[in-house]
Amino acid sequence: MARNRDVPDLLERFMIESGETQRWVTVNEIRTYFNLDEFSAPPISGFLQRIYHGPFFSCPYRVERIEKITVQKKQRRVIKRYLVARRPSARKKNPAGVSIRLPEKDTPEVFTDSAAIEHLDRVLLRNRDGTDHSRDH
Repeated sequence: MARNRDVPDLLERFMIESGETQRWVTVNEIRTYFNLDEFSAPPISGFLQRIYHGPFFSCPYRVERIEKITVQKKQRRVIKRYLVARRPSARKKNPAGVSIRLPEKDTPEVFTDSAAIEHLDRVLLRNRDGTDHSRDH
């Protein structure tokens, strides 16, 4: 039986092993693929429903559409099929501890608040008395 926390990994594995980034799936296909019992159906369908309504951030897939289809096996049944697609990958932020500093010679000068105030003072002084004091510092 698949537990709720196993379903995202099972879905990801199912999609990777299918070799497709988008495809229609049914709960029964996933259950059959992983040889899961019928008690696995509710967690699988619940998760597919969940990623239809919004992203589940640890799962790189989403459900774009849900359709009801009629299946005629022993008896006529209506089942859902889910259009599962890979989500566009998010831009990755710099991991903690990774520095993006440039080599010292290429590092631009940091423009601090106090440097901005000094610059503004020079501009105001130059405009007030009409002289160019920008070279004073």
